[in-house]
Amino acid sequence: MPDPIKPAAIGALAIDCSSLASFLVDLPPGGMRGLRVEHEGFQAAVAEVVDHQFTFGTKAGIPQSDVDLILLMNERIAHLDAFLPAAKKLVEMLEETRAKLDDQRQRQLHAIAGMVEGRVRATGDTELLAKYEKARAYRSAIAVKAAKTRKKNAQAAASTSTPPNPPTP
Repeated sequence: MPDPIKPAAIGALAIDCSSLASFLVDLPPGGMRGLRVEHEGFQAAVAEVVDHQFTFGTKAGIPQSDVDLILLMNERIAHLDAFLPAAKKLVEMLEETRAKLDDQRQRQLHAIAGMVEGRVRATGDTELLAKYEKARAYRSAIAVKAAKTRKKNAQAAASTSTPPNPPTP
């Protein structure tokens, strides 16, 4: 019997999956489409095959190597399952940290663009507007796009609405 598999710690910042290297795969995009997955009753069916292999396996035409392969895959899946919760949590933490840092840098750039415009208002030094044009344009890009979308939607709504029918005499 193999050693029990120790699960990786949830929240771990380093997860050593090198023990999986001999069977870990990286499928191409779409490579998981069509793969079968375990359903209820699978483990009971495997237990039945294993229990009857010695007595009935040869009679049923089931080579021991086929049974051993299922047992090996079960072992490998259990090993993978020991890492998945910690790996998923690490990915979640990485994505959330990236989102928070991105928000902070977006807010910082917006504040800088606002500072430049405030300085121009206070000093009248309009040269600063040209020197920080990209930062100011970036800050306003979302609002400009939203305004264009509202205008486009209003035009579309106006063109699709039919004028009221004149009253009939």
